[in-house]
Amino acid sequence: MTPAAIWRVVRMDVRRHGRELGASSVSIGLAVAGLVFFLALALGVRAVLLGDVFPVDRLDVAPAGRSLDILALRFQLGADTVDRAQLDRLAQLPGVAAVYPRLQLEAPALASGGESLLGTTLQTEVAVDGVPPGLVSDKLGTSFQWQPLALEIRCARAKDCPEDAYCGDGVYGAAGVCRSYVPALLSQRLVELYNGSFRRAYGLPRLNPDFVVGLSFELSFGASTLRPARPGVVRERARIVGFSDRAIPLGVTLPLEEVRDLNARLASAGSGDRFHSATLLLADKHALPGVVQAVEKMGLVVKSEGARQAATLMAVLLAVVGTLGAAMLVMAVLSVSHSFYLMVRLRRREIAVLRSVGARRGDIRSTILAEAAAVGVVAGGVGTVVAVVAAAVLNRLAATRIPDFPYKPETFFAFPLWLPVGALAVALLAGVLGAWLPARRAAAADPAEMIAGS
Repeated sequence: MTPAAIWRVVRMDVRRHGRELGASSVSIGLAVAGLVFFLALALGVRAVLLGDVFPVDRLDVAPAGRSLDILALRFQLGADTVDRAQLDRLAQLPGVAAVYPRLQLEAPALASGGESLLGTTLQTEVAVDGVPPGLVSDKLGTSFQWQPLALEIRCARAKDCPEDAYCGDGVYGAAGVCRSYVPALLSQRLVELYNGSFRRAYGLPRLNPDFVVGLSFELSFGASTLRPARPGVVRERARIVGFSDRAIPLGVTLPLEEVRDLNARLASAGSGDRFHSATLLLADKHALPGVVQAVEKMGLVVKSEGARQAATLMAVLLAVVGTLGAAMLVMAVLSVSHSFYLMVRLRRREIAVLRSVGARRGDIRSTILAEAAAVGVVAGGVGTVVAVVAAAVLNRLAATRIPDFPYKPETFFAFPLWLPVGALAVALLAGVLGAWLPARRAAAADPAEMIAGS
């Protein structure tokens, strides 16, 4: 029989035995639906954990240092910084694509603003650190570049200055002189915390992060709510240029040179050779274990320990989901095999007639396997659609019924292209495997015995 003839026979059999074939496809559809649903859920959760909460494409490292505990106080022994030589060694480690030093502001700082957005001025202590613009240039371009603050432009009002500058009023810079805004970077976690418990405690509205970018606020370096301000408080205006998971989680991230200049003015700590930590960008996320071991051998500690633990946890979760999916597919194969054994027994007279008019054993086997493949593909497609619909319903319920929490994703599921394609391939394979033995048995049977037995 030609492939076209086999296909005609398959279509006729599907129409005549649709009920029996449909029953055999239920197990495949349920198995595929469960496998796709839980794999998409695991992939979605992994994307949030390893992409936002614990990114695995980078590591934050810091000096290990030693400390001495005396009652409730812990005193640092030795240096708590990394120098240029250590940064050079980190850059040479296999798997490390780039090294970016980080510098903390060694003076208190106050941030205030929000009156134009919230109708009231908010003020809070903030932690400040500095990073090289290159750490975030892949997403922010040149908007995070540091530049001298005083411009040679006289002004009487804000409109007299360029878009990226403000008119100094004698407090924030010399009166009548345009000053550049300090570019500021915030963490998404900061907005999540505000939209969670903070705004409820103070009766404030929620913030839309997309419209926060471009807003300005005041920074008072050297000022504090915990103790009297030290002499020489430095006041600047900052502008939010974006959100980044590479920013300090609870505070404000500024360009490295700005923080170095502030440390020199306020804390006499403007050395360009020592930094408080470093961020390593990895060439490949699979290099994470080897880089961690090399960093620890250098006497440094990995601050982003959660990334390694999250990566291990997600690998175990995916393995468990895969194992359960495989078990469900094995059960589906057994169910298909049982269904096709019964179908072959019911159709033995039909098979005998095909053999008597010239169909070969291979033709019989190919016909039955083609039917099983069609059943598998259809069942796999239906199962995939069911999984996608169930995921959409769950996302909708999560969006409306679950309160906001830090890093709450817009979707808990991820459907990469390979997932539905793989689901169809697995369903096809399950159908063919389930029908393999019944097809061989039908092809090997003697036509006369099949007619006599009917």
